Amino acid sequence: MASAIARTLPAMMAVQAVVAMGTFALSVLAPQLGVDVQALGLLGSVLFGIGALSSLATGRLIRCVGDLQLAALCMVAVMLAMLCLTGDAMGIGPSRWSLWPAVLLLGLAFGPETPASASVLARITPLARRPWIFSVRQTGNQIGAMTGSLALPTLLLQHAAWPFALVASLALCVGLWCISLVRRDGGAVTTLGVGGTGGISGLRDVMESPLLRLLTATMLVYMAAQVCLNFFVMCHAVHHWQLRIPAAAGWVALMQAAGLVGRLLWGRVAQRPGLSTVQLLGGLGLLMGLAGLLLFLWPATPPSIALAVLLVLTGLSASGWNGVMVAEVARIAGPARAGAVTGAVLLFGYSGLALAPLCFAAVGAALGTGAAFVGLLTMTCVMGTCLLLRR
Repeated sequence: MASAIARTLPAMMAVQAVVAMGTFALSVLAPQLGVDVQALGLLGSVLFGIGALSSLATGRLIRCVGDLQLAALCMVAVMLAMLCLTGDAMGIGPSRWSLWPAVLLLGLAFGPETPASASVLARITPLARRPWIFSVRQTGNQIGAMTGSLALPTLLLQHAAWPFALVASLALCVGLWCISLVRRDGGAVTTLGVGGTGGISGLRDVMESPLLRLLTATMLVYMAAQVCLNFFVMCHAVHHWQLRIPAAAGWVALMQAAGLVGRLLWGRVAQRPGLSTVQLLGGLGLLMGLAGLLLFLWPATPPSIALAVLLVLTGLSASGWNGVMVAEVARIAGPARAGAVTGAVLLFGYSGLALAPLCFAAVGAALGTGAAFVGLLTMTCVMGTCLLLRR
């Protein structure tokens, strides 16, 4: 079992990292094509919306092709998206012809990759270790985003097509890696536990389970808070706190680094015997909400010490809950239903990713970003309290 985890976990992290790099590469192309912020926001919402819909079909796809094979197909989608963008960057075809096909393909990769990985890892990981293993796997998102933020802009200076060619090459390599795992295990690892009702949509499971319904609502709110913090803290720091752009970027980087630490920290904490994972998720929601409310209700620019402490606490909680949540959903569903049920829950979570930035921007334009953050973080406090009170 340990050797299966050692073989498979790095591949599943790499799948998520490549998807994250692919979505980041799209934003790298936007300035080159003259895409403004509103248009980029629309592209992002469409991408996440396609991801939400495609995640719902994960259970059936796993039954048809296998979970590792589905992860490999996600890499094919990223590779094709990057090839579209590479052609546009090299002047092949009319301006911006590749944006919408790339968004479609990236959405089709973004939606199924987490449920497919959950299906793989749920079958090979002992129950007690799942929160830790799932949290380690979720670090692939931030590893990919940080790697992309450092490497892709530098490559863009060398040649307009190089960033996309790099991500396409990585997607091909990781896809072949997933296929090699299928061949190494003789195909059994992709079919164990996904027969029977494994291909049926997990929506029925969610509707019939009060705990899954509560976790689904919580994931929607937590994801909305996470994406809005990632999108809009920089703008708030510059316009409301009156920070210079380099200083604001440094504070945002601190929050992101705390999020990476949080994914590992809470995955380790969730393994402690006798600890309720549901109540841990509730505590993280309260921590996210209270730290964020203190941060955004501060009457002026917070002092450096307060800013550092509150941003670290917000980052630890706002980006640290994902792996614990996915592991808990997979535990409730069981190995045979992990992919389908996780996909159904993520349908609502990804819907939050798609809609939250648009709603936040509308409220922020009318009342200010501080008021928008206060409303959203109050909702996280409410959901966290509901989880803490559940027995």
